[in-house]
Amino acid sequence: MPESSRHPRWFALRATVLAVSSALVGMPASAQNNSETPTETPSAQRLERIELSARPQTTTELRRQSTAAKQIYDEEEIQKFGDVSIGDAIKRLPGVSFSGGGPALRGLGSYTRILINGEPAPPNFDLNNLNPSQVKRIEVARAATADQTAEAIGGTINIILKEPPRSRTLEAQARVSYQYDNPAAGLNLSWGERIQGSTAFNLPFSYFEWNNFNAVRAKTNVSNANGSVATGTRVSEQHPFGRGYNVTPTLNWKINEVASLNTQVFINQGRWNWSDITTDRRIVSGQPVFADDSRNFGNWLNARLGTTYTNSFDGDQRLELKANVQYNANDFTARGFRGGAERRLTVAENKNPSVTQSGQYSRLVADSHTVTAGWNFEWRDWIGRSRTTELGVPLLPIYEGQDVEARVTRLSMFLQDEWEVNKRLSAYAGLRGERIETKTKTPGLASNPDPALVVTPMFHLKYKLDEKGQHLFRSSLTSTFKAPEPMQLLARPLVSGSYSDLSKPNDALSTDRIGNPALKPELATGFDVAYERYFTGGGVASATVFYRHVRDLIRNRTTLEPVSWASVPRYVSRPVNFDSADTFGLELEARGRAGTLLPFAFSAKTPLDLRASLNFYESKVKGVPGPDNRLDRQQPWSATLGLDYVLSGVIAAPIRLGGSVSFTPAYRTQQSSEQSIEFARTRTFDLYANVPLSPTMSVRLIANNLAPVASENTVAFGTQSSTNTVSKPRTWYGLILTVKG
Repeated sequence: MPESSRHPRWFALRATVLAVSSALVGMPASAQNNSETPTETPSAQRLERIELSARPQTTTELRRQSTAAKQIYDEEEIQKFGDVSIGDAIKRLPGVSFSGGGPALRGLGSYTRILINGEPAPPNFDLNNLNPSQVKRIEVARAATADQTAEAIGGTINIILKEPPRSRTLEAQARVSYQYDNPAAGLNLSWGERIQGSTAFNLPFSYFEWNNFNAVRAKTNVSNANGSVATGTRVSEQHPFGRGYNVTPTLNWKINEVASLNTQVFINQGRWNWSDITTDRRIVSGQPVFADDSRNFGNWLNARLGTTYTNSFDGDQRLELKANVQYNANDFTARGFRGGAERRLTVAENKNPSVTQSGQYSRLVADSHTVTAGWNFEWRDWIGRSRTTELGVPLLPIYEGQDVEARVTRLSMFLQDEWEVNKRLSAYAGLRGERIETKTKTPGLASNPDPALVVTPMFHLKYKLDEKGQHLFRSSLTSTFKAPEPMQLLARPLVSGSYSDLSKPNDALSTDRIGNPALKPELATGFDVAYERYFTGGGVASATVFYRHVRDLIRNRTTLEPVSWASVPRYVSRPVNFDSADTFGLELEARGRAGTLLPFAFSAKTPLDLRASLNFYESKVKGVPGPDNRLDRQQPWSATLGLDYVLSGVIAAPIRLGGSVSFTPAYRTQQSSEQSIEFARTRTFDLYANVPLSPTMSVRLIANNLAPVASENTVAFGTQSSTNTVSKPRTWYGLILTVKG
């Protein structure tokens, strides 16, 4: 049996290393057709001299031209696997993993900032509720710039929604999918039109469903106060399903040759359901406490109205003004069952209105400097209300049904200079200051801490090692921060569902939770150094070294203490500014034609595109004993390998085939002197085939998460208390029919 069949994991890893290292060692580039789809230039703040070109710039060319390092991914890259959500598409991007439900750059999930059209996404925005058909491109930046946000210790993922087209477009997609015994459907429609030459609109609509299944086994060992250990195993079936829609009408009015006004409405609404039903319980010793069965459902609404005015004046100046009004709301009902009877009921609703306004003015100075000054204002209110009853009796009478509120007001000012020193050297210097005022209110307690003032300087250098810029050296020195989330500040206790009898103690693995109004922002300084090589055929290879030092690190701490809501001491988890941490790593990436990256193995004419990344991460948290005192959910390494192949001669039009595989290893994190968490290895394997049926019609076949690997984690407190959870996901199959007019 071939080695690749016996050890697919290590074969793919060696292939990743080979592709990246071969591309970086300096093999000669061969001329070939550009394998990338041209894309429109992103709306950048830097003013460029006008250069006539026979074709639009590709994402690789835009990446090369940027002074600050970033990666740009276009519609073709985003939609090739036919994902239902943009989150599934993002997880395949180089150096991106999913941590705690959200995307993580460099394994730093809580430090990765999500932007929508350059504006911060609302709190608790779920990428699983945004369809890829609504997205024009994705920009990934691991080092911050002053004109966007400094709240990006790990980096930013900027999701750019579609704009009106230059000519009429009509497109329809119908989707069917299947996982286990659960079918789902979807529909995407898009209509774009230009009216009288100066006005254009785009009306995309998408309807989506999900219908999933997971088998879960949880084994619990709990040390009791008398020294005995209670052990038991619960096996359950989880069934998440739901539906939703996105609609993003956009109107673009070209006022004159230099000014335009763009207005966009974004509406995302839907309903979700979740059930977790026990199929087996086994008691090994003592009297273990098992999680209750649950049946939950809820609704969400995200709505935004935004407008952007731009004016380029006489060509060496640019003014941009933005205003956005947003309203986000969700409600849910959670029902807990024990012994087949309803025991616990929670009904909750949250509302999050917000207003943002920003502006910036850019001017070309001395033909080599682009100086930009601007501001950002944000007002955001979070209002939550919940009511929990246990056997019909309010669990916490003081809090149930009462409003809790967090209000955040931000004002930011920034100044930056992008300097073309000469044909080879470019420099960037930026300074951003942010004033953040947060007020929280819970029943019986209002907190108005002093406003936080954060000043963050940023510097970037880009040096071309050759005249054509095929070899680049980049370096960055940045200051960034992360402000506490509103939910981390609210002093409203949440009682453990497994130990809701407040006359009895809980255990360290099933804690009560409460916020901390005294939290301060986390501050970070660091540097990035990168080498990038660009190939004639549109490929790129890069190697990046980074370092970050984080101060006032926020981490949840569990303590046994007397509490106001119970008659006995309880284990309580609350966020605190813990200590400091250091993280550093090496990131390798290569993408392009196989004949360019591996010329010793493939002909220049082979219609095969490769993409690979290999990343190594390390971190140390001070104040936590080692080993494994790393930042939460930062894996030691990760690897991805993907390919796209054009198969000709089978039918009249070429068929596109592709696949992607990614790995993270098993690892352990010591969270405190007593608490730790272990994660098992992960692997995802996806395939697609796009078959043209006519010049205007195609069908796409998808298989996601083939040969799935069980997701497993173990949370331990001390030497005798632990919970091991194993979840078995399923393969997802889909078919998409696309018709273009």
